[in-house]
Amino acid sequence: MALCLFFMPFNIGIAQKSKKQLEKEKRENLRKLQQNAEILKEVKKEKKVSLSQLSLLKQQARLKERSIKGIHQELGIIQTDIQDLQTEEQRLALNLANIKREYKAMVYAASKASVRDQLMFLFASETFNQFLLRLQYLRFYAKARRQQVDKIQEISQKIVSKKVKLAEVKQGKEVLLTSEEQEKKQLENLKEDQKKVVNELAQREEDLKEKINNQKAAVARLERMISDLVKAAIRKSRIAVGPPNPKEDEETIDQKMLLTPEGKLISKSFAGNKNRLAWPVQNGFISGGFGRHEHPVLKRVYVDNLGVDISTKVGEKVRSVFEGTIGLVGQVPGMDGQIIMIRHGEYFTVYSGLKNIVVSTGDKVKMKQVLGEVVKDDESGAILQFQIWKNNKRMDPEAWLATD
Repeated sequence: MALCLFFMPFNIGIAQKSKKQLEKEKRENLRKLQQNAEILKEVKKEKKVSLSQLSLLKQQARLKERSIKGIHQELGIIQTDIQDLQTEEQRLALNLANIKREYKAMVYAASKASVRDQLMFLFASETFNQFLLRLQYLRFYAKARRQQVDKIQEISQKIVSKKVKLAEVKQGKEVLLTSEEQEKKQLENLKEDQKKVVNELAQREEDLKEKINNQKAAVARLERMISDLVKAAIRKSRIAVGPPNPKEDEETIDQKMLLTPEGKLISKSFAGNKNRLAWPVQNGFISGGFGRHEHPVLKRVYVDNLGVDISTKVGEKVRSVFEGTIGLVGQVPGMDGQIIMIRHGEYFTVYSGLKNIVVSTGDKVKMKQVLGEVVKDDESGAILQFQIWKNNKRMDPEAWLATD
């Protein structure tokens, strides 16, 4: 009796890849949550609630939402695994039933054929070749029965293994569902904390408006300073490299730098690292985005950001995001700490809110070289203001810094 048994293996290659990616994202998100919690803890030590605290709470909530989304995706994969395991278990059970039925029929047939009958079957052969074929058939039939016994045991063990695996996966699902509920509860608490902070800040409207006006004035001074420095660097580069093209108008002359071969190489390398630049701090996150934004508390009030604000830990080291030359170490009235500007060919990076600076104007710096430390604000904690300019045009740093 010929037996044709087909087994479809439980293929979870795609699911495993997805699980690995989700596990990586989960670890990274957990790292950010812990980092954010440490910064938030420092900020909460201050006497007053602040916009920085509100920003940290919002970031914490976003990270929690990301955790919940990750759990949903993981639950989807687990549910698929459960369905696949159940399907495979059913398939194995069906195969086992068929084999047992066939084996039972073979055993029954064998019981009807005595040793005497088998000998008569063999010796009734008309030729020696027929005798050998009949002997081979009887041996094959006996071997087939033994193979079926082995197959029954093998499939039975596989079914037990699938049942154990299925129980483990279901238990993992229960753990994830519990984790999801905890994450949702923590998210609700964070949103309640946000409301409290917003209400407290709203009661200090006049104080906030005064701070905004002072900040705008300081930002305007900083922008003028950087713009003047960039224009001076552009004009200096044109003197060093050669006379301007006669076809260029006066406005173009102030907008684009002429580069030496070394400067072109650095500039090209800087541009090639878009979305891959090192972060100016090892620990931190963007708490204030680039450009014009509505104030998070005050209605119909807008604030402009020349770069991005990066909330970090007190005493965090500030590093150069790329190799270059220090173009300025100075201070702007109305702004906490000092500023550093670094030239990278036709690109410039600006770091505001520093103390304990360890570089000087004219120094050449390498990527990730320490420049100083983030200064601590009495109310908002430690925030680094970071900018990127291409010639005299401001760029969005978030599009340049390395992603997760």
